[in-house]
Amino acid sequence: MSVGISVESETLRVRLGPIERLLAVRRGLEIPLHLVSGAAAMDRNAIPSGDGTWLRAPGTHIPGLIRYGSYGRVPHREFWVVMRQRRVLVITVRDWDYARVILAIRDPESHAAAISAAIG
Repeated sequence: MSVGISVESETLRVRLGPIERLLAVRRGLEIPLHLVSGAAAMDRNAIPSGDGTWLRAPGTHIPGLIRYGSYGRVPHREFWVVMRQRRVLVITVRDWDYARVILAIRDPESHAAAISAAIG
């Protein structure tokens, strides 16, 4: 799994590795930092389902194994890059393409703390 996150200037960048790009059908994300409303490390199974988040377009989903790509409808659209990980990083965004970005990343707790510090 090669997902990277960085805060550069006023942008939160999510970089995906080659396999993740292929399965998520996306190169990465650039989220304006002022639109990020929060970040938290959570158990994957504790993430509440949004309205219509079962709808996948585009992406890859194998139940219980992987969930990559875009899910749901506006205003509840979500972006997932998760493969069997128990703890994930959940980034909440307002008034943007996605309402939530859910990522399997090493040490989601420290990334959540860094994002929370960056947004004040």
